Amino acid sequence: MADLNLVALTGVVTRDATLRHKTSGQVKAEFSFEVDRPFYRTTGEPVSDLFLVDVWEDLGRWAVENIKEGHRLLIVGTLNKESYNTRGGREHLTIVKAKYIQPLSQGLLDGQISIEELKKDMWGKQMLLECVEVLDAALRSSEEVLPGVASTTVEQETGI
Repeated sequence: MADLNLVALTGVVTRDATLRHKTSGQVKAEFSFEVDRPFYRTTGEPVSDLFLVDVWEDLGRWAVENIKEGHRLLIVGTLNKESYNTRGGREHLTIVKAKYIQPLSQGLLDGQISIEELKKDMWGKQMLLECVEVLDAALRSSEEVLPGVASTTVEQETGI
């Protein structure tokens, strides 16, 4: 029996998607993705997280052609842990494996969820339901043009 491994992120691409051919014959695209947190440093600068995103096979080929630095996206996928050897020993990296990508013209939560609620260390059931409703509305407002890829009127705005 499998457990649920699901992550939904919105943010901005910080490096164009690049394609890699694996020895297995599979293709994988990679790009970096920045997600702003609802916090600011004492200097006034926003706090963000940077993720490495892997996109496999047909979705990866699409990503290389369409995902460029500066594009705002909704990514739904899984968190995966990879290990590799370095001169200093074994290193571990957590990556996002994208299963679905949707272009956005603005932040998904902009004006829809309270920033103060997002900052809390614990979310109540109502807050979680509100986040799921925002995600549901975004998914329902788009058409799937390829399994894993949504098409919206945002394509004209973002160039995707």
